Amino acid sequence: MIAFDRVSLTLGSFSLKDVSLTIGKGDYYFVVGPSGAGKTVLLEAIAGLHSPGSGRILLRGEEITALPPERRGVALVYQDYSLFPNMTVSENVSYGLRVRGMRKGEARAGVAGLLERFGISHLADRYPGTLSGGEQQRVALARAVAVKPEILLLDEPLSALDPVTQEKFIEDLRRLHREEGLTIVQVSHSRRETHLLATRVGVIIDGSLVDEGEAEVVLNRPRSREVAAFVGVENILDGTVTANENGVATVDAGGRTFEAVTEAAAGEAVTLCIRADDVALAVGTDPSARKAMAGRVVSVVENGPVAEVKVDCGVILTAVLTRRSARDLSLVPGTPVTLSVRATAVHVIRG
Repeated sequence: MIAFDRVSLTLGSFSLKDVSLTIGKGDYYFVVGPSGAGKTVLLEAIAGLHSPGSGRILLRGEEITALPPERRGVALVYQDYSLFPNMTVSENVSYGLRVRGMRKGEARAGVAGLLERFGISHLADRYPGTLSGGEQQRVALARAVAVKPEILLLDEPLSALDPVTQEKFIEDLRRLHREEGLTIVQVSHSRRETHLLATRVGVIIDGSLVDEGEAEVVLNRPRSREVAAFVGVENILDGTVTANENGVATVDAGGRTFEAVTEAAAGEAVTLCIRADDVALAVGTDPSARKAMAGRVVSVVENGPVAEVKVDCGVILTAVLTRRSARDLSLVPGTPVTLSVRATAVHVIRG
């Protein structure tokens, strides 16, 4: 539905460099990357707020590089909501319909269902300055959806919300995507939002698209160490293949041996990526367990319902358990444990 064909764009000292990507109809596409990487610039280029210096932007196969924003069928919601302070909630939500020629009364009646859907009917006559951040964000989203866009662009919509409101808003977005079949492109720093909502992901670093594809692939089988670190792979180890038999390699990583499914040959330097939830942990030592690694707990950090457990087993590995499990096992620094990792859970980056 949306395609960037070798798009480059310069704004002051920042440059978007030779970006090519495809966003399909109905995708929930996340654009992720560090601050200043160019995520919002890419979003605004889709909306028509910036013109590429070179390359093409296509919509439904037709070039729209020079098409003005109002003719693109796109709605953009910024993280600061950008509501009109002198308009009520109802007037804000119906604004786009009135701009398109609908009478004020008709427009207000036309958005009544949207107000109810987003749980803001009771706020219809309130002004933005009297609303919480979560309420303002719902108003901004309802206003964007009111004009029935083909594409919804969201610039870090959850960044200013408290955790409880974030949870509710994530469900709102999931339901909106599912029920409306909207194509949504969202800029985010949050790995959790990406895991929960994305169907496809593009990773931008320093203005370049460094990884792109299905969310499960980008998040769990990244192309580079840099991407692995950004998407939150907890265990990233440099190693050398010592043997490979029938596609199962033995890799020495800092004195510890791991098995991994890869075609990498003996002597090849590789990077191993292991998600924390793929590291099995048991209390005590079990030398009979195949490929088990004995170690001691370094730290236990509770994060909501889960606990991240760092273990020194010659290398530092992070495992994740439920908070209840970590407490039931009485895990504290110094506790002896055994770790194991399946070969199929180890992603290998070559070169």
